[in-house]
Amino acid sequence: MPTSVALVVAWQFNRHLSSGCHLACRPPPCASATTTVCRRLASERHPCMQVACLWACRDAANSSPNINYDFCVAELLPYPGSRSADQKSLTVIAATLAKDKTTSASAKVKSLLARTSDPKTKQCLESCGSVYEDLLSDLNTSIPAIKEGRLVDAKTYLSAAVDEPDTCEDGFKELKVPSPLTKEDSDLTQMCTIALAFTNMLG
Repeated sequence: MPTSVALVVAWQFNRHLSSGCHLACRPPPCASATTTVCRRLASERHPCMQVACLWACRDAANSSPNINYDFCVAELLPYPGSRSADQKSLTVIAATLAKDKTTSASAKVKSLLARTSDPKTKQCLESCGSVYEDLLSDLNTSIPAIKEGRLVDAKTYLSAAVDEPDTCEDGFKELKVPSPLTKEDSDLTQMCTIALAFTNMLG
C-alpha cells in the first residue's frame, strides 16, 4: 500500500478514535488487503466504521486456508450495516449473503433448465436445483440459530452448507458435462465457509 495512503488511514483512524469511535476498532489490516480496498478506506469519511468486517475477514482467513480474504472483504464491505456491526451481526450478514447467493443460483438453474435440451445437462441441473433447496433450508435455519446464540445448531447447518455446492459440481463431473454453475458454486462454498468461520469465532 502506498505510504501516503497508509498515513491517511492511520491519521483518520486516530482522529475518529479520539472523537468517540468504538473501542473495539483497531487499525485496518491493510498490509494484507488489496490496494483498492485501502484506498477506499482512506477516502471514506468514517474509516473506523469499516474496521470490524476487515478484521473479521482477516481472522477468518487466518483460521482457514480455504477462505479468501479479498473475497470476504469485497462481499461484506458494501453490505448495509457491516461497517458498524459486531461479530454476531457480521456472522448473520455472512449467512444472509450466502442465502442471497443461493437464491440467485437457484434462479439461474431454472433459467438454464428452460432452454436446455441435453439430457445429461438437464439431469445435473435438476440435481443442483435440489441441492440449492437443501442449502437454502440449511441457511434459513442457521440464521435464527446465530441470532439466538444456538451456536452448536448454527455450526451443524453451516457445516452441511459448506459441502453442498460441491455436490452440484460433482454431478457434472460424473456425467462428464461442463458445469455452467462453477462460479456460483465456488462463491457459495466460499461464502458458507466464511459464515461458518465467523460462527466459530463467536465461541
